[in-house]
Amino acid sequence: MTAVGWGRVITIGSVLATAGRHELAGYISAKAGLEGLTRALARELGPAGVTANCVAPGSIRVPAEDAVVDDPEAMNVRQLARQCVQRRGRPEDVAAAVAFLATEDAGFITGQTLRVDGGWILG
Repeated sequence: MTAVGWGRVITIGSVLATAGRHELAGYISAKAGLEGLTRALARELGPAGVTANCVAPGSIRVPAEDAVVDDPEAMNVRQLARQCVQRRGRPEDVAAAVAFLATEDAGFITGQTLRVDGGWILG
């Protein structure tokens, strides 16, 4: 990317890097570190025309959730109570943010974390 003077680095973080949560210290530490790495890459690669940004999803509804959550419906109610947008996020919501950051239109956005969380972090 630096050789051609254009590129996009897009990492996938989590709103939990900002919000925190019990029993997830390792996961949260890794996601917070990823945000720091993204900012460092933005500084390092920016002069060569490469941007670096992080997309931090909130509560994204995926089928695999049902296998690891004791009561998926109760979890759904808890998640929606925190959000401004009253629906669970979809993988397509995250994909749309990534797709935008990959475009030329996002060429002046770098070192940022874009939270795709329906306002969950505000709760």
